[in-house]
Amino acid sequence: MPLSHAILGFLDYQPMSGYDLKKYFDQSVAHFWSATQSHIYKALENLEKDGMVESELIPQEGKPNRKQYKITDAGRAELRHWVSTPLPVEAKREAWLIQIFFAHSLDNAEITHLFKNRMERLQESLSRLQSVQENIEKNSQQGSRDRSQRLWQLTLDYGIQYYKNEINWLEKTFPIVNQLPPLLDQQ
Repeated sequence: MPLSHAILGFLDYQPMSGYDLKKYFDQSVAHFWSATQSHIYKALENLEKDGMVESELIPQEGKPNRKQYKITDAGRAELRHWVSTPLPVEAKREAWLIQIFFAHSLDNAEITHLFKNRMERLQESLSRLQSVQENIEKNSQQGSRDRSQRLWQLTLDYGIQYYKNEINWLEKTFPIVNQLPPLLDQQ
């Protein structure tokens, strides 16, 4: 299960709370794997039950106690096994393409609106990743980049290219949408 393995991967860096894990997801891998707080806590519960992580309650003054998780040797072995096992290619699921597939009752302007809206959202996501890229480049000038950072960079490069690719496809598709035959009731 990728969520559990991602959690094990983050905990392999350092012990963290569920709240910390959510921040790490949002700041590092959200462009290709998202997780809700509730899913993270459920996965942590299962990982602890399976002996992959263990938790420690850390008292805090003026705040609720903090439950911190750390990876166990069994969790580290499972993570290593998972990251070294090739995964099958998964079928892509894109809800907005289902909209387009069944958009025959919309006029061309309405479909174009869907495309433009999609492009704006992709541009925003691309800008966020490019900002992360700039921060990485600034930080790497200050010191050598380690192995982990280079692997993180590969996933960032993938995300940037993914958004650029889809934006390019949308730009090429605009003329086709604008030249679709009119709706039957508009003839």
